[in-house]
Amino acid sequence: MNKATKNYKNKKEFKLLDPKNDVVFQMLFLKDNLAKGLLENILSDNITSLRVDVNKQLLGNTPEDKIGIVDLRAVINEEIECEVEIQMFYFKNFIPRFLDYWTKLYSGQLKQGDAYELLHKAVSIAIINQNIPNLKGLQAHTIWHIREDRNYRKILTNNLELHIIEVQKVKEEYKNNKDDKLLQWIMFLLNPESEEVDNIMVKNKKIEEAKKELLSLSQDEKNQRIADFRERDLRDKIDMYETGIDIGQAEGILKEKKRTVISLIKMNTPIDKIMEITQLTKDEIEKIKKDESL
Repeated sequence: MNKATKNYKNKKEFKLLDPKNDVVFQMLFLKDNLAKGLLENILSDNITSLRVDVNKQLLGNTPEDKIGIVDLRAVINEEIECEVEIQMFYFKNFIPRFLDYWTKLYSGQLKQGDAYELLHKAVSIAIINQNIPNLKGLQAHTIWHIREDRNYRKILTNNLELHIIEVQKVKEEYKNNKDDKLLQWIMFLLNPESEEVDNIMVKNKKIEEAKKELLSLSQDEKNQRIADFRERDLRDKIDMYETGIDIGQAEGILKEKKRTVISLIKMNTPIDKIMEITQLTKDEIEKIKKDESL
């Protein structure tokens, strides 16, 4: 066991945050060097420059359009627009929502009056913890473009690129390809405390760096509480999708969200972070704030 691994093993007095939790994922990959390491291995390309965008909102073309909030947004090599979402569970509208986010990422590059030639490549990446039914039989990491039906090797444009990574498939693939750096990243997301991740860190210094950063984030009590609030919200969503809810259950969930908002406001949590955790709008949060005189 190497020295770094021994140090990690000695730090058991606090709960290590789950990097599959979207708010934890966001905290972790706000660091440019970690985002660069992950994205290079997803895209299989050398990144010469990367700028992580702290504004994770994807706006539509009209005020009535839905706003999308992604987990990581970056500009790669000064021109490629990229967004990453991490999802704990699959839901029936996952693919339409995924495409909608890509559309906003692509068209959002233009301001009124801009020429179409200013549009650059837009890459959307989904990392999902559950398998997608219609991708059964495909490998864990699939890459999608617009292709001609009869000449499938012919791509209409390189400006559209979609990546889907099904986390649960990685466990089997990794057994036969332990040197694949993307699979190593997903093994880290699956269980950063595993002995296998300790072994990976010996040869992959980016993942060692990510583990150190995760340890640092996990020692902050505020981060722990924010992650717990988000996990609770995700469990509520799973119950809603899997079992359906009646009016009484819905009211209970709303009351729990209100309590969460109040707690986060008292912790001086920024409103955009509260929106991400609770999936409430800014107006809804401001109303709770006003009603409770906070």
